[in-house]
Amino acid sequence: MKNKKMIAVLLSAAMLVISLSGCGSTENTQTGTAESTTDAAESTANTTETEPAEAAEASTQETAQSAPAEEISYDDLVSAAKEEGSLVFYGANSYLQDAADNFAAEFGIKVEFTQLGETEMIEKVSAECKSGAVNADLVCAQDTYRVAAELVNTGYAMNWSNARVGEILGDNDCTMMTWYYDTKSFMYNDELAGEKWLTNLWRITDPEYKGLFTMKDPASEGVNYDMLTMLTSEPYASALADSYKEYYGKDIELTTENAGWEFIKMLFENGVILTTSDSTCATTVGALGQADTWIGYFSTQRYSTQEEKGIQLSYDYAACAPVAGYAYPVYSIVLNGCKHPNAAKLFSEWLLSENGWAAFNDYYGGFSANPNNVHATDYSFDDIKQYIVMDDADYLVERRADMEDFIETLR
Repeated sequence: MKNKKMIAVLLSAAMLVISLSGCGSTENTQTGTAESTTDAAESTANTTETEPAEAAEASTQETAQSAPAEEISYDDLVSAAKEEGSLVFYGANSYLQDAADNFAAEFGIKVEFTQLGETEMIEKVSAECKSGAVNADLVCAQDTYRVAAELVNTGYAMNWSNARVGEILGDNDCTMMTWYYDTKSFMYNDELAGEKWLTNLWRITDPEYKGLFTMKDPASEGVNYDMLTMLTSEPYASALADSYKEYYGKDIELTTENAGWEFIKMLFENGVILTTSDSTCATTVGALGQADTWIGYFSTQRYSTQEEKGIQLSYDYAACAPVAGYAYPVYSIVLNGCKHPNAAKLFSEWLLSENGWAAFNDYYGGFSANPNNVHATDYSFDDIKQYIVMDDADYLVERRADMEDFIETLR
């Protein structure tokens, strides 16, 4: 095992030497026109291949050791990116098309953005990198487990650093650069229940509410697997044990590893309704005139669309113990062997700027990793951190496969 980890580290170091000359960064700026494509020409640049089984054993921390500080100036990075002239990237969020347009307009760089589902996107990128025909320069991905295990620990993600980014994020290492956080929340229909009704998360395991909780099937969206996996880690598992006693009036009796696993088991035993979309969940929960109060877990953004959808939703982070939602990082990953590394690095840094975030100014429930940028909610990200689940990449690499297997036994 140690030998395998050492091999993964040495391979990553080798890739760093090969790719370091293109590393750069960016400062606050903005952009314009872009082209959306699904397929683009193949690149013949080489990438390091590591067997997935071996890569998964190497921790994210070991594989993504902090790279040397990037010395290239912002002006030099912009010049190098303009000389490359193009940027090709994939992402799951439709708002990224506007960001691509803005970037292209600001820098005069042609941008090809392809919107793909998260699973399809990571599989496509992994296949490109493994074959050496790297089409995309960058991906904006959100499934922490798959980003860490399949892009970073395999050496497909470029190990680069940027001191200007470090001033914003507190870390110069841009291998898994978080540029914003998206959120999901536990919401309910308050037509019957009124406000501040969901005060304890264990309510969704209560037989009184059997069959009245819905969420998107984690098999359809990896971030839901990530959230459930994180509930089994500390401090969330201990907090769930405490809130169990508050709700049920007795200590939890474990048939699993800890209260996190027990919560998930009881959730499935209580008839969770799994859907294929957050939109379906929101509509199911928020429909007017229902005889029962539904609860759901889905994108916080759905709260902002309830009026136009004719539904009624409520949530309160501070009211629900022990957690009321989940914040998952959205990463900007520059790929080893890409054709336009400087344009990709410029775009990554630019996403943290005021202009880079402008396309997301009205994205309810999304928060730029740069706290100076605006957000559509009436609360800040710092306001809610204590009430929501946050990712730990190393824990997810270690335990998510266990969660996937566990849930299969509960279906």
